[in-house]
Amino acid sequence: MTTIDKFLSDIQKTIKYDRANNGGHYDAKRACTQIAKLFANNNKNQGSLAVSISDYWLNTYILSSEDLANEPSEENINRIKAFQNFVDNAEDEDFSVLTDDDWETLRDFVDDEAETLDLDSLQNMMNLILQNDALS
Repeated sequence: MTTIDKFLSDIQKTIKYDRANNGGHYDAKRACTQIAKLFANNNKNQGSLAVSISDYWLNTYILSSEDLANEPSEENINRIKAFQNFVDNAEDEDFSVLTDDDWETLRDFVDDEAETLDLDSLQNMMNLILQNDALS
């Protein structure tokens, strides 16, 4: 099982356990908050960058959703998957779900955390940002 497969499996378990642990009543906000924490915990080696990305995903795409009760949508799962691939420096993955605003936000987050990131990760992340025309 690859890292991303495990992450996606953990997301599905989080959703399932939220429903099971609450008498069959699913609370999307609670489940998505747990998914954001899962992302941050999976990427502790990236320090506060992971927390910034997970908070961005939660606040921008989940809490502002017009259909919060049914989050995370497939698109928002794909979005957090793309963020995971970004942190993993998976250059060959599909990032098409990320918007220009997402890339600019990632650029700003990486810029803010540049001093704390290891050089290889920083270079790889900046290459992905460059490939997606977000260096302006």
